[in-house]
Amino acid sequence: MHFILRYFSKRRGQLKYSVHHSLIHSIIKSSLLLSIIFVLHIGLMMHYEGLSLGDATWLTFTTATTVGYGDISASTTQGRIATVLLLYFGGIFILAKIVGDYFDYRLEVRNRKNKGQWNWKMRDHIVILNTPSYSGERYLQRLIQQFRASHYYENTPIYLLTRQFPDGLPNFITQFNKVMYYHGNPGNPQDLEAVYVDKARDIIVLTKDENDESSDGRTFDILHRLKDMNVNASVLAECVEDINRARLEEAGANIVLRPIRAYPEMIVRAFDAPGSERIIENMFNSEGDGYRRYDVEIANTSWCDVVTRLISHNVGIAVAYIDRHTNEMVYNPPANATPDIQALITISKDNNVHSNDDVKTLVSQEIK
Repeated sequence: MHFILRYFSKRRGQLKYSVHHSLIHSIIKSSLLLSIIFVLHIGLMMHYEGLSLGDATWLTFTTATTVGYGDISASTTQGRIATVLLLYFGGIFILAKIVGDYFDYRLEVRNRKNKGQWNWKMRDHIVILNTPSYSGERYLQRLIQQFRASHYYENTPIYLLTRQFPDGLPNFITQFNKVMYYHGNPGNPQDLEAVYVDKARDIIVLTKDENDESSDGRTFDILHRLKDMNVNASVLAECVEDINRARLEEAGANIVLRPIRAYPEMIVRAFDAPGSERIIENMFNSEGDGYRRYDVEIANTSWCDVVTRLISHNVGIAVAYIDRHTNEMVYNPPANATPDIQALITISKDNNVHSNDDVKTLVSQEIK
């Protein structure tokens, strides 16, 4: 059964590219035949018309291209017969065929590129495997947009390997620079080779369904394929169930995180600063750490002192504040800033709970 499946898979690939290859062969054969006709006509013009090599070549090309300047022409009966037979009945027809085949070839190339059937040779690129089943196009758009917003990845080529776009990528994805697409199965070693995973800088294995725990099994299989191919790229894999994290890491994933579709920034940050994805993930759950707001007014005190006092009294780590005058949230202000604070946002352990009065008392006693 395995042999039969491999045979039909190989046969399908041969049929996919048969038109492309036949056009190339047709152009090559026609070009060779046209060259023979040109050489033969040049020789006959030199023999029957007594022309030099340059004049005979000029006559042949101006006649074959139907330019016909008339400055040189065949005057002998033998030369005229040779011109009619070789160029009028043969050369002009073959030249027109070559031009037609060339335009067909260009059209076929463009069609294959649009439908993900073109093999783009790449190195030091990003490979994205799979597409989310729900709103996958928009997710890819936001993910690529985040990569382009990163200084480190703004010019890095991106190669998509997925079966979700048989008719080509949407325009709002192709508008990004250096984004290529290959229509294939991320679990197929031949398709993985086609997107040059062995030469990639970073590889992202997206889960198709973030609510289906069986997706981790497919991710596990892809990771083993990459491992068998001795891939040296940094590999990020999405994991639906936390219990599968260790297995995916053992299978070769350098970075493992949950699929959070609303925030593709997590993936880019994970590559920019490995390990930060765990901190960002922690923001989205209610286990272990939590964010709290304390409505306390603080003025004439540096941000460094505010943070230090909170940490020293085990209240938590201040990460932001709300400005009293603008009501705007200010994240990670400079240490020497002296903000006019209306409320504090902190992060602390779930069992470390303080009231507004506790923090207000702490502030009034310690911060003068």
